[in-house]
Amino acid sequence: MDVIAEAVELIRNATCPGDYDQAWELVGKATEDRETAAGRGFALVRSPDPAERKIGCDLLGSVAQVEESLQEPVLLAALELVAGETDHAVHASIARTLGCTGDERAVPELLRLADHPDEDVRFYVAWSLPLACTDDDAVIEALIRLTADPEDEARDWATFALRAQCQADSCAIREALWARVGDQDTEAREEAIAGLARRRDRRVVPHVARLLDNGGFSSNTLTAIACLGDPALVPYLEDFEEDQGVTDALGECDPASRAARDAFAADLAEALHARLPELDFGVYGEICEPGLTLAACGDTRHWSIERLRDRASGDPVRAAELVADGLTQTGSPSEAA
Repeated sequence: MDVIAEAVELIRNATCPGDYDQAWELVGKATEDRETAAGRGFALVRSPDPAERKIGCDLLGSVAQVEESLQEPVLLAALELVAGETDHAVHASIARTLGCTGDERAVPELLRLADHPDEDVRFYVAWSLPLACTDDDAVIEALIRLTADPEDEARDWATFALRAQCQADSCAIREALWARVGDQDTEAREEAIAGLARRRDRRVVPHVARLLDNGGFSSNTLTAIACLGDPALVPYLEDFEEDQGVTDALGECDPASRAARDAFAADLAEALHARLPELDFGVYGEICEPGLTLAACGDTRHWSIERLRDRASGDPVRAAELVADGLTQTGSPSEAA
């Protein structure tokens, strides 16, 4: 029996979560041969057997993740399948597969599945929606609802999406994140704290300090702390061995370090104007991202002020030269320094 047929049999006779996990491992093996996996997947999603439709959908989602040319046909196959599907396990596979295509056309169906009675379906909707779209009001509203889901993984992933994959900020988003600050699930709680820190909500400082005090935080939380930039967190950060994340967070939270960075940015702007007086440029900071960015108007390139300062050893004139050199290079890299 080949691995795809074996996966179908496992799903057809599944009696415990481990059967689904084992079937998923077999799907992973099958997709090592992308062409065969895609062909079998497109055939299986048309089967009258729900176990075959599920494995077919899983195969298509897996190949869509690694084969861009297949994303549109996989999207169309999943949309065709969902129109008449009634099996919950297949709905879960459809929700995941739609996310694997990364296509905004998947959003309407994902939104329809967001209130599905099956927890696995809701989890995969929370997983998939940010991959398809993050700036749509309806998507954000669905993610906010899913942050209150009774199932831990769906709730955690939706909270993660608002923390890491969504640049929007609103009272509704902050209220949803605050509702998870006391969550029983550790990961959802940390995601919520980091999401509020990333949006520079200073009310979350005591919760961030508690995370640091307990040593229970991730590198993503350090990035959020850098966004927050609160001096009250400096003593907590100083207790840790410095790595890039701790250094960056300290640089943003320490007033003296931040003032030195801002002074360098001002000197760089003056040096750049002297070197390229015709150039229109601006220096700005994103609400959900740490640090400062320099961008030239009418050009897709941008430069991290912090990276420029490091590359130029703190010399704003040299940094201006690096920017000028970058503007004369061919191509349009999004990050030129």
